[in-house]
Amino acid sequence: MLDLGAGYEGRTSRLDVESLSIKYYSSDMTAGVGVDFVANFEHADQLQIFNDVDTLGSVFILNVLEHTFEPIRILDNALSLLRGGGTLVALTSALCPLHDYPIDAWRILPNFYEEYAKRRNLELLADHFEYIGFGPVKNFRNSDGSFSFPPPCQPGFRRTFSRMAQKLLNTYGRGMFYPSHVAVGAVFRLP
Repeated sequence: MLDLGAGYEGRTSRLDVESLSIKYYSSDMTAGVGVDFVANFEHADQLQIFNDVDTLGSVFILNVLEHTFEPIRILDNALSLLRGGGTLVALTSALCPLHDYPIDAWRILPNFYEEYAKRRNLELLADHFEYIGFGPVKNFRNSDGSFSFPPPCQPGFRRTFSRMAQKLLNTYGRGMFYPSHVAVGAVFRLP
C-alpha cells in the first residue's frame, strides 16, 4: 500500500495499515519524517523510484489532489503502480476554506469522480463514494437529479428557521445552505 502526500508530518495511515500486516510505503514531493519515496506524481519519469517495489494493492491519495496543478495526471500515475484488482482511494475537499500547502487549486466534486471512473474503465465502488461524515453521495440530489451538497443540519424546524432568517437578513451563516467543510471520498477498483 502506498500513501501519497505523507510528508506533512501529521497522522498518516501507517500504523493502521501495518497493524493489518500489510506493507506500507509513503511518498511525498520532498523528503521528510516517515517519507519512504520522494516523487512528484505529476511527472511519470519520477516513478522509476518504485521499480523495485512489487505492484501495489492500494494507493491512498488523501487530501492531496486539491493541492496539485494536474490532479488527473497524478491519479493516472498512481493507477500505473496498481496491480489488477487493486484499489485507488481518493479523498478531497469539496467545500473548505482555502488552505495553501503548497497551493490550493481545486475543489473536486462527485461528477469528476464518476467521469474519471468512466474514462479510465474503473469501478467506482458505490458503498465507498460519499461525503465523509454525511453519507453516500447518491443520497444528496437536487430535484433534477444533479448532485447537491449535504445540508448543514438535519431537516426540521431548525433548518427551516435558519434558512428563512438567513434569506430574510441577506446574510451568510452556519445554517444557510451547506456546511462549511465537506470532503468527497471515492474508492476505485482497477479491473
